[in-house]
Amino acid sequence: MPLLFTCVCNQPERLLSAIEPVREVLLTKDITRWGLSYVQAGEVLLSRHPKPIVGPFDFFEVLGSLSSDYVIGVATSDETYRGNANTQPFRYKHWMLGLQDDIENFAVVHEALEAHLPGFLKRSVKGKSPAEYVLHVFLSLLHDAGQLDDHNLETKHSAAALRTALTMVQTACSDAGLAGKLGNVMVSNSRSTLAARLAGPMFQRRLKHVQDPKRPETEFRSVLVVSTESALGEGFEELPPQSILCIRRDLSTDILPF
Repeated sequence: MPLLFTCVCNQPERLLSAIEPVREVLLTKDITRWGLSYVQAGEVLLSRHPKPIVGPFDFFEVLGSLSSDYVIGVATSDETYRGNANTQPFRYKHWMLGLQDDIENFAVVHEALEAHLPGFLKRSVKGKSPAEYVLHVFLSLLHDAGQLDDHNLETKHSAAALRTALTMVQTACSDAGLAGKLGNVMVSNSRSTLAARLAGPMFQRRLKHVQDPKRPETEFRSVLVVSTESALGEGFEELPPQSILCIRRDLSTDILPF
């Protein structure tokens, strides 16, 4: 069962203690591959497992002893894209992205989408999946606007570029007569995070840390966003369809229309 999530917190060493009370939402089963992107010392790192796992899969266990303020995790059950090069999430410099989709025969539109990419981004594409192409079209729009290397880019600008990128890719697929749609997507530049709901349910929740008298609770802030086929329990707020949740560096949030 597919699963996409992101977590942002202002105290990286408390990431796991914040997630642990709701760790059941990161359970899934019978997946074909999974991947994790996270930020440490200002660098986006990847952990990928491109092989099937039969039975239960617990993403919380995968997090292990991870200490990070920005995390994106993807587990998928599709059989279309194999190998490490096609395993999400994807990254480029300080950007990382995960996407859910059910598009068939996506290779048909590779050439059309590559026409929108400058040479340095075209050379960065190593796989064949919609997620990697969405990321690179998104990056090309930021590049055109002179915003690609702006670590403190305002979320309204990154959200505008994400809308355009998703629309461009979906239009290319529709024009080519491909079946399926782009689904929910999460993208971060290691300073802010966007989570766009285009398909099935997506939920957000504010997290708390284990009580620590040396650090008042008001100092800790964290947001967990989960895209899954299952309904989540008390404390989770479902995002409106066709919306983009913006999580800023100070952990303040707002919801924009897609």
